[in-house]
Amino acid sequence: MMKFMKYFSHIQDYLFGRNTLSNSSCPSSFVKWCFNDIDGYKFCIQNPTFIPICILALLIGLYCSKKISKLSGNFPTRWIYQLTFFLYGIMMTSAGILHCFLGDPRKLSHTLRHNDADSNLFIQLLFAIIDAGLTTNIAISFLFCGLCDIKFLNPKSTCTHFLLITSYFTVFVLWSLGILNQWSWIFLVLYIGTISVCCFIYLLTQLCIKSNCRALPLLLVGGIYGAIGLYATTYGADRVCKSEGPFWSQYFGPGFLWFLFSDISMTFIFLYVVRAHEEKKVIIHDYPIDIEENPEKF
Repeated sequence: MMKFMKYFSHIQDYLFGRNTLSNSSCPSSFVKWCFNDIDGYKFCIQNPTFIPICILALLIGLYCSKKISKLSGNFPTRWIYQLTFFLYGIMMTSAGILHCFLGDPRKLSHTLRHNDADSNLFIQLLFAIIDAGLTTNIAISFLFCGLCDIKFLNPKSTCTHFLLITSYFTVFVLWSLGILNQWSWIFLVLYIGTISVCCFIYLLTQLCIKSNCRALPLLLVGGIYGAIGLYATTYGADRVCKSEGPFWSQYFGPGFLWFLFSDISMTFIFLYVVRAHEEKKVIIHDYPIDIEENPEKF
């Protein structure tokens, strides 16, 4: 049991953007805001700076999803884009709960009416799988969006629906098995690898669509923000903590930058989707002049 808890803590460090190596410049623990509640237990909030970012992400996900559903004209991949942004809002909500409210074992155990660590560990594990699984599945959703945009896949086909749902299910199963069986490669493959590859392929598919040329700068900016955020919370975490110092990195460290840049990235991608859709629309003008009777005026 202790071995499993140690491994799960290692996975949490990755998901939280925390570097616990002895030679790391990042703080070994995050700041906590604790309050005494009515029943005498301390209610602690970890990573309080994550809360507004996660709320903003939820609003971005819901707003963008609703806005895409109302875009006029022919938009075959509408439902995939709509689903992708909706999943982003849900993912960031689960991430906020995991990172901010599930770090107090005593409060959680009291809530669940258990005194052992198993109940707390199970809830943390559940939200960690939801958080990581949805993050990977959002990248897969963008992959499907791109493949459908270039007509490699048919967004209205039952086969496409089945492939997407199967991919979602497979990701959650792999994350669950990876954590339970302590697969050391799971984070590199399903988190960094899958996100990087899927988003890169999505970018390539959009570059193949000539009608989207004017909207591409928005996509490129969104991609840059996403890449910087992913780098900041993984390989660049130590550099971020060194530049910020031990105090500020508790509040605005690698994990905060990953969340913030993800929000910015998704906002630019949404603007790109809307702009690209507008450019594809065929505008038909009504002319008051009869072409057959007055051809010389045309």
